[in-house]
Amino acid sequence: MRYKTLEDVIQEGRDFHAKLAQQYGEYEQLASDERIELLLDQLRRREDSMTHSLENFREDISPGALHTWFQFAPEGREQEFLKRVRNLDINKLDSIAELAMDIEMYLADQYRDLLQGADTPSAREAMERLLELEELEEHTLSRNLFNLRDY
Repeated sequence: MRYKTLEDVIQEGRDFHAKLAQQYGEYEQLASDERIELLLDQLRRREDSMTHSLENFREDISPGALHTWFQFAPEGREQEFLKRVRNLDINKLDSIAELAMDIEMYLADQYRDLLQGADTPSAREAMERLLELEELEEHTLSRNLFNLRDY
């Protein structure tokens, strides 16, 4: 556990989504299966969208909330997930889908943990909004993966 501000959380999330988008985009160019290419395209677009959403989200939050400290912020596992993405077998749709869902569940869990540690109403409100955004993304990804299996 470590200290970090809400601004740190948003910036780390933005950087993480940008790196995921870049990696998915590279894999998309290498994919030979149409369904895998479609999945990687969806994931890349989704990560790009989350990068921009977090940029906009940061601009919508008051400076006071942005500088709120979280005393028990969880250690990030982003590097572990980026390593898993780099070692991904891009010929296995289920492996890609499983990793993408693992990432979504991790982010939602991390935001849920931070929400519990939010001391101020403005920080709590911001974390609730972040959690809602991530839960929506998790739901959308789940639905897209289900539809892709029928494709």
